[in-house]
Amino acid sequence: MFVREISLADTRRLFTYKKELPIDVALNIKGFDYAWILKSRTWHSGEKVLDVGGAYSSFPNYLSKAFGCETWVADDFGTKADDEYWTREKSPQEHFKKHPETKYVLERVGNPDESSLPLGYFDVVYSASALEHVPAELTPAVWKHMKDLVKPGGELIHAIDMLMPSNGGLPKMVSAWLFDSFPWLAPTKFKVAHHLATPANYTRIAEKAIGMKPSVPMKAINIWRMSLDPEIVVEPMDYGWNRIRKDNMTDYRHHRFGSLLLHFKKE
Repeated sequence: MFVREISLADTRRLFTYKKELPIDVALNIKGFDYAWILKSRTWHSGEKVLDVGGAYSSFPNYLSKAFGCETWVADDFGTKADDEYWTREKSPQEHFKKHPETKYVLERVGNPDESSLPLGYFDVVYSASALEHVPAELTPAVWKHMKDLVKPGGELIHAIDMLMPSNGGLPKMVSAWLFDSFPWLAPTKFKVAHHLATPANYTRIAEKAIGMKPSVPMKAINIWRMSLDPEIVVEPMDYGWNRIRKDNMTDYRHHRFGSLLLHFKKE
């Protein structure tokens, strides 16, 4: 595997996507994510594409219709979670009937022994605002499984929602900076347990899981830039409220999210 891109979502690209792309680009993190995935490569007819955690997203259906891709979605549609938020009062089966152009697989990625997804089959495995929901201890296994799902020359393209370190004020910023500056001081279990603490920490975990040496471009995903650069895309407040409601949060003071963009290609 080698790096195609490691970066953070920025407003300059978001507004360019909004102006130039043929799809309706929402001015939020997920809108950026899908536009970025669309622009990250040249799509070809017949390519086999897997959306991880896509659920009711229309994006895989768009790839199928616009480019002739063979699109798959791997998601349990909330059937394994006792949470009404994930079911969204919708019927997965009805959704499947409406979109025969996409193959839906009711399972989670991360355990090849219990998966029906064919290994070495896909040209692209992607996700948008999904992998941050994977439990910390399962994150390395999910990345390894995704690497095994793509064929040689295939790509992993993932956008992961990341809490701004500044949400915790200056003490959190300083601890996040120390965490990023001296990663070798923290044991692997600690880093995995705090996988979403910083974009750099998550990237290192993903790279290690897929057999890559660390190549984190600290300038591009530095926590100070993430929190202080006005061009970094931040989730709108109404979407922040949805997160608060979903997670039953009681601390309303800080709830800003950005998006970490990881694009790898298999040799």
